[in-house]
Amino acid sequence: MKKKEIVINNLNDYLKFLKKLKYYKTFFYYNTCFINKNNTNIQDINYIIEALNIKNRRKRINYIYTKSCKIIDDKFKDINICGFKNNKCYTQRKLKKKSCNGCCRKCLYQTNKGCSTKNLACKLFNCSEVKKRYDVVTYNNLKLLKVLSFKNQYIVRSDLFSKEEDVLKDLYTYTFTYAHIRIVYRLIRNYIYRKLKNKS
Repeated sequence: MKKKEIVINNLNDYLKFLKKLKYYKTFFYYNTCFINKNNTNIQDINYIIEALNIKNRRKRINYIYTKSCKIIDDKFKDINICGFKNNKCYTQRKLKKKSCNGCCRKCLYQTNKGCSTKNLACKLFNCSEVKKRYDVVTYNNLKLLKVLSFKNQYIVRSDLFSKEEDVLKDLYTYTFTYAHIRIVYRLIRNYIYRKLKNKS
């Protein structure tokens, strides 16, 4: 079967394209090739089109997840966004807290060199102190995430303190219930592990 083409020529086409995105990501457009001929400098559209042109479900999810992490990492490359000094963030120093490592203190994957995995939900989370100082990347800024299903959009916003491999498995699942059980199980497991670690 010959592939259909949907071409974006200008900014107006792009705005219409975003409105129809919820349809374009469905199986009805499996044989459709999306092409960008838009001369406006909108990087989002190139990422979205590349994702839509990946027809394998797992490869598409993997691309969206990896690219979204990279967009955030590139924006704050070489910037100490949490203001760490002596392992304490802005808020911990301001409130003279005894705890260290900011929000990451509750995570199993923190190390002396930072995070040992890539978690998109964590990258999208910023405390009020960081938001006051920087123009942070929010969920709504990343139009690419709209290519995901509603279930997966929920997961990338809520699957905190999990390693990349586990988040991707949650995203690959077809049912919300199973993914939610996996997330809750890991939260309970991590909580118990931290409690036992603190006692030892």
